Amino acid sequence: MYQGVDTTRRGRPKLYHVSAELSWASFRAGEAPLLLRQLAAGEPTTVELRQAGASRVFLLGEGQLLGFASTHPQEQLVPHASVEDQAAVAAQALARLCAADGQWCKSSSPPAGTSPISLDSVLLEAIRRTTDVRPLLELLGAHRPFQRRATTLPSRLPLAPLESFLWERLAEPKTLAELQTMLPEEAQALARAFAGLVCLGLLAPVTEPKVQEKPRFPPANPVLRERLARIAKEGGLPEADYQRTISEKEMEQAQREKEQALQILAQGGDERLAFKLLSRAASILPDPVSLVRLAEIEATNPLWRERALAHLRQALEIDPRYTPAWLALANYWGLRGDTGKQRRCLENILKYEPQNRAVQEALAHLGS
Repeated sequence: MYQGVDTTRRGRPKLYHVSAELSWASFRAGEAPLLLRQLAAGEPTTVELRQAGASRVFLLGEGQLLGFASTHPQEQLVPHASVEDQAAVAAQALARLCAADGQWCKSSSPPAGTSPISLDSVLLEAIRRTTDVRPLLELLGAHRPFQRRATTLPSRLPLAPLESFLWERLAEPKTLAELQTMLPEEAQALARAFAGLVCLGLLAPVTEPKVQEKPRFPPANPVLRERLARIAKEGGLPEADYQRTISEKEMEQAQREKEQALQILAQGGDERLAFKLLSRAASILPDPVSLVRLAEIEATNPLWRERALAHLRQALEIDPRYTPAWLALANYWGLRGDTGKQRRCLENILKYEPQNRAVQEALAHLGS
């Protein structure tokens, strides 16, 4: 059982209890203010947040802080504390909660009626006291342009000078970085003020219209697609429609299959399964690595040698400087006794890798 003090009732302190047998969830660094504001929007509820061995209990309802208690030694309230003192202690506790991850739970048992404290004022003061506001900014997405949501401020919410400065300048959308260029010497303070206004919902991100994505046709170059299609036809490869639109889902699946196939081959696994995966994936998302590995498997089957040659040609169409493709092609011609073509493949490598010692030695051996 957790025991605390009703922080706003005058006179004799009233005890309340929160059961420890509750369902706990995690919260991230910077998330506590957002979490409390969300939970305070509805019916009265009790929320407990645990972090680094300390527990804080917030009594919330209809946007108000109805009570607070803490096990942290620097967050203890004395009986008959003023509303200002209660708010300051709760804000300090919330500022500490912003620093790291923690756990939270809530109970459906509403607290006893008390004199409420504005939760917005507590949240704003907590963010003013935070030592590092970056986790909160990351959650808010402060790299986007923000704009104030209304032309007037809520009543009884006094803003600090920097907060007023931001409010006045955000009639039009601006990013935090743009605001900081106005007062570079106050960059950190501006970030804190910005986070406070966004957390309270006074600023909102500007929703940019969605840009219609262009259809995807891997590879993107239409001339290259035509060349790959021509090579496939000449080499007797299974027909691949290089003109159709490839969906994001298909490309993601093809990428996963390629990675799985290459891993199987690297570990000496089932070559037939790897070949099946790689063939399907390379027809959707061709790349030199996959095409060369396919050709190396096909070259061992006398019935598939033309297919192997076609895949090597496709790999070099995509990347004319892909050395493993030239080496595989040189080996292909060497096994067929065509030393002239083998030599030309090796010489092509030296055009962009003139210091390649292995290729130089291979050429020397061919010349002997």
